[in-house]
Amino acid sequence: MNNLRRFLFIAAVVFNCLCVDATADPAAGRQESMHAEKKFTLKLETTRHKQYCQAKIQVEYVQRNTMASISGTIENRDCGASGGNYTLSVRFRDEHGELQTIEREEQWQRENDETYAFEKEYSIGENVDLVRVRARKVVCVCAEMAAAGEDEAIKGEDE
Repeated sequence: MNNLRRFLFIAAVVFNCLCVDATADPAAGRQESMHAEKKFTLKLETTRHKQYCQAKIQVEYVQRNTMASISGTIENRDCGASGGNYTLSVRFRDEHGELQTIEREEQWQRENDETYAFEKEYSIGENVDLVRVRARKVVCVCAEMAAAGEDEAIKGEDE
């Protein structure tokens, strides 16, 4: 906010202090001062800030032949309606004994404060052994901004 106020102050100085001295009658040696002033109104808008929340995710997994079956839940206690994304990392050992990893970014959204449940299936191929599945990069964003202080953030100064 300090950078914004500094910018507005500098803009006001530049736009409001346009002073010009001119000599009206050079033969008489008189000088007249001429002052020109222009007033500009600047309106700066910004996007609303996101209110991040802290989500907890739990996953369970099982191998079913060539598929990794994954189920889990996401919950957060910070806000009701919320959503975000997460990455599921599926690790398996291929038929040559080498570790392979498949990562998929998934999205989630809930309309209330209920726990969000999901089920996914990923193809991991034939002759493989599922090693583990884990969730990473869990992002949670509240759908509603907090009501307290919301008007203060939007207000501007009157002239």
